[in-house]
Amino acid sequence: MMKLFSGLLFCFLGEEGESKDLINELPDCILSSIFSLLTLKDVVDATSMVSPRWRRLVLHPILTRLNLEFDIPNVFGISIDDDDYCDDDNLIADKLQKQDFIRCVNKVLQLHHGNKVDSFKVNFYFNRESTAILDEWIRFAITKGAEVLYLPFSRCPEAEKENYYDFPCWLLSELRPSTLKNLSLTGCVLRLPPSFDRFSHLTTLYPYKVIVDNISLARLLFDCLLLESLTLDYCWGASELMVKGPSLRLNDLKVVHCYDMQRVDISLVKLASLEILSGSLHMNLSIKLPYPAKISFGSILHFNLCARLTRFASFSGLETLHLQLEMLSHDELPRSLPTFRDLKKLEVDLFSPKADPAGVLNLLKATPFLEQLVVSVLHVCGACFDDSFCEDEQEIRKFSGLKHNHLRKVKLQAFQSTPYEIEFAISILKNTTKPEIMEIDPFGEVYLGAGVWRKVMGIYGQYTSNSFWEEKDRALVQEKLKEVKTDARIIIL
Repeated sequence: MMKLFSGLLFCFLGEEGESKDLINELPDCILSSIFSLLTLKDVVDATSMVSPRWRRLVLHPILTRLNLEFDIPNVFGISIDDDDYCDDDNLIADKLQKQDFIRCVNKVLQLHHGNKVDSFKVNFYFNRESTAILDEWIRFAITKGAEVLYLPFSRCPEAEKENYYDFPCWLLSELRPSTLKNLSLTGCVLRLPPSFDRFSHLTTLYPYKVIVDNISLARLLFDCLLLESLTLDYCWGASELMVKGPSLRLNDLKVVHCYDMQRVDISLVKLASLEILSGSLHMNLSIKLPYPAKISFGSILHFNLCARLTRFASFSGLETLHLQLEMLSHDELPRSLPTFRDLKKLEVDLFSPKADPAGVLNLLKATPFLEQLVVSVLHVCGACFDDSFCEDEQEIRKFSGLKHNHLRKVKLQAFQSTPYEIEFAISILKNTTKPEIMEIDPFGEVYLGAGVWRKVMGIYGQYTSNSFWEEKDRALVQEKLKEVKTDARIIIL
């Protein structure tokens, strides 16, 4: 579409590059609006072809821009989903010419005459082979006083980590004091040299698929006293993370898919939100006062689950708990837990060949002041449930002796109307004294960690629209829940 637009635009040009009277009569504000639709590549190509007036209108907004963003849509005019950057790197990179991308970026930076750049983003398939050019781009950004640096480079597989680009900490040391506040890296090596102090203004750090060692992590946390948010996502190399010190401003910590991480020790910080998902099976997690108000925890299988939950129950001020668990039956979840006295919201994602919501009832017994409950039962194609229906339903009915006086909102996601799922919904309604709403959704969204959500279905690969749900299951669920006397508003999507 952009190529067609550009072709139509240049049809108004004369042989010598001067515009014809028709388009030239348009006021500057309209021409500027038209030119704003061009890609960076089109703008660069146009610089040697248009009249002086057009060149001023085309280039001025680009060459004084405070936020520079170089990615596939902006440089090539190609729409692409964020997932495509991760899933089809080689395929997309083969279709696009790296030299064209480099030429476009270099041209814009060469012509840029603004005194300040607030943010600088380069999202393309680069690795160690492009070190020289990447170093120069980062030099430009830091020299211009960039506060946000977003560099998602090539997503090399783990076997090719030796090709990762080395982030040039040495370069930052050579330049003026850095104003960098937000740094996001992908496909890089991050190693801090001795006496490195140019991250002192960082408030947000997000390394994804980055190689970082224990010493560099320790130095980051020691020197970055203004750091408020740290996300380690699919990072390799570091085996321990020690977060200590009353002067730290860190309030949001995420450690996701870091399988080398064996120890996380948190103490004397003002942490509001903690996320530990899909890490090492034997990770040693230690949290001391003050405790975070929100915790997301994911366990590979159910190793030491009872000890984890018992420890969380002792955390004063814990109001939101999100659990991702792989369980084979209700027996895998502890039947007796200490009381979570401050917990207001509980989210549970169950991953299993036969995920069983009956085990969640044991958690409800331990959360008498719970106000909101979200349960996602994520089944796998081909799972068989017939042999255990009777046992599961009996286990759910044991919950009938406990009344919940504070639970107001319940959401059941990826609901596929199995007998024990229906029995679970009935049990919740029967044992909640002041319910307001129950929402039942055959789809929904599950949290993958580090701020990423993904839509889910009741049975992977089978539900493609609500039509299947409406034809087969909606009437069944409605009929069963009508038998329950409740004041709750029931929404079946």
